[in-house]
Amino acid sequence: MKKPYLRALALFAGLCACLLQLPAENIFFNGYGRTKLGVLISDGSVFLQENTFDTRFSWETGDTTLYANAIIYEENGQPPELNLRELYLQYFGEAFDIRIGKQQVIWGKSDALFITDLVSPKDLSRFLVPDFEELRLAVTGLRINVFAGNHQLDFVWLPLFTPGIQPQADSIWAPKMPFPVTPTFQPALMPELNLSSGEYFLRYGWLGSSVDFSLMGGWFWNDTPAFAVVGKTVTPGLGLTAIEVRKEYYRTGALGYALAATIGPLVLKSEGAYHIGTRYQGDVMTYPEGYTTKNAIQYSVGTDFPILGFNAGVQFVQDIIFDHEAAMVEDETTNMATVLLARSFARETVRLEALAYIGFAAPDALIKPQITWKIRDGMELAAGGWFFLGDSGTFGQYSENNSVFASAKISF
Repeated sequence: MKKPYLRALALFAGLCACLLQLPAENIFFNGYGRTKLGVLISDGSVFLQENTFDTRFSWETGDTTLYANAIIYEENGQPPELNLRELYLQYFGEAFDIRIGKQQVIWGKSDALFITDLVSPKDLSRFLVPDFEELRLAVTGLRINVFAGNHQLDFVWLPLFTPGIQPQADSIWAPKMPFPVTPTFQPALMPELNLSSGEYFLRYGWLGSSVDFSLMGGWFWNDTPAFAVVGKTVTPGLGLTAIEVRKEYYRTGALGYALAATIGPLVLKSEGAYHIGTRYQGDVMTYPEGYTTKNAIQYSVGTDFPILGFNAGVQFVQDIIFDHEAAMVEDETTNMATVLLARSFARETVRLEALAYIGFAAPDALIKPQITWKIRDGMELAAGGWFFLGDSGTFGQYSENNSVFASAKISF
């Protein structure tokens, strides 16, 4: 049997060979190679050592595009893997376009948030460490855009469910479990593969001279599973001593809006989503299944503006759970803010940026500074870090994971 890296190279070569059979004058090819190294500050150990070869092919005619984004990825000395991130065929009409295949769907107006970005699931196996382009996963389905003047209608149908990617149990990014004892995990319960299990999304957008507004909704499978209790042991005098849980993906819905408006030097932004039938973990002695189902709302308000030569962005985010109960793990209201600062120097060859997530409850925070130096066209070096503040909360739970990184990238 061939080694994994040989299979990856063989598949990649096969994809290249197929695309090269198309007329050369209509083929476009670009991508990058990147190596990245991350080190924990606490003990100097290497937790991230990756090499990425990202290639993007497109074959274009007057009204049709065939697009493929293939990635060969090697991490921490493991055999390289081939990931076909996107592969779709798109047809452009006079008042509509149709895209079918594996694709990323990007909705929403906020920076570094996914409030109304309902369609594409996320890869959170390394929390928020990867670049945001790499966090979003592709989905397989049909997308139809219809245009009329300033109006746009976007319909997405996904016959195949694509779950989000969660950290492994032994990963340094594994979140704390919401149970009083260490659970035993049963195999996950996945949606059945049939037409009735499809996911549906619809977005209406209006674009004016200084205002961009959209409404969206969806009926879909929750990308992040809930933990359902399938067995527990209660010992007299000791209480709960053992528990069995199973990850379950479940149907849910959402209605949302996104708004961006330009007023002088300010860009005002807001988006929000009303979530229907979300499962929240709770006290297993109160909730036999380990969770309760509630409706909730999440929204953000923010602005982008220039200050002292920097481009700045500030956002306030709030989550509200309706009909909240004391036995739930999540708080009734959660408040967070994000701050983004960026500036380019030396004739746009050096870029300094910093992104911060600030949680108000714990309090806790994540600060992601980075400096990028473009040595020449197609070549750049970068360095930065991930710094977690606090002892608990969404970010503070990773306080032992403070780290720095360096990377080198060649684009072609």
